[in-house]
Formats: sequence, structure tokens, C-alpha cells
Amino acid sequence: MLDIKDIMTPRQSLVSVRPESTVDEVRRVMAAHKIRHLPVLDDLGTLVGLVSQTDVLVAGNGSPRLAQEIMVRDPDTVDERNNVRHAALLMFRRKRSCLPVTRDGELRGIVTDSDFLSVAIALMEQLEAVEPDTDDLDVSDDL
Repeated sequence: MLDIKDIMTPRQSLVSVRPESTVDEVRRVMAAHKIRHLPVLDDLGTLVGLVSQTDVLVAGNGSPRLAQEIMVRDPDTVDERNNVRHAALLMFRRKRSCLPVTRDGELRGIVTDSDFLSVAIALMEQLEAVEPDTDDLDVSDDL
């Protein structure tokens, strides 16, 4: 079984913002990196919230607001040692499109619905590779 650490974006590859970042800064970071979720980290690198593209859209263009005002505080998280199914069920049941990934309370990465789509595509490709093509099974030849 796959663990979350196998599909997540690891911390060293994460893009994040600070609580004092403006909504416009958050929007620019998301656009520049083509991402929809940003962890919000304090001065010590501790996860204090999560900002989604939806949060930014609701705040509006030219908003004077800060990330700390629009972020989700204490977001649902998943431990990097949890299996993929556990995280998928959590996201599905809580209607989340992303989860920060932690270990012992420390941010280790992030997993998104796109990561799960990648897993689903890989599984379908594996299934197609081992399933016989029904076009190749012409039973009329055997009669």
C-alpha cells in the first residue's frame, strides 16, 4: 500500500507564504507557480494555516487583507506515514482538495486532489496493461 509520503509534494519543494503576505501577493505566488493551495508558515516555519485559490477569489482583487485573515486556521492534516486510502477518505469526507502532511506536528509536505488523480491514472494504466483486450478475444474463431 502506498503511503502519503510516496505521493506528496515534499516540504523542500513547497511554496509557502507568511501570515503577513497580502492577498495580492498570495495571488501572484499562486499564478507564478500554477498552484491552488499555499501553506502559511510563521517565522519558525510552523504551519499556521492554509490558503486556497477559493479563499483568494472570495477576498477579491486589490484586497487590502492579509493571508492570516483569509486562511483556514488549524487545517485538517495527515501524517506522512498514513496510507493513501486514509488520506483520500479524509479528503472525500471533509470535502478538502488538499491536506498538509505532517510528522510529529512538523510540516513535511502537501498532498492535493491532483496527486490522487495521478495515482488513479497510474492504477488504470497498470490495469489496462494486464487486462486482455476484448477485441483480441474473438470467440467465433473457436467455433
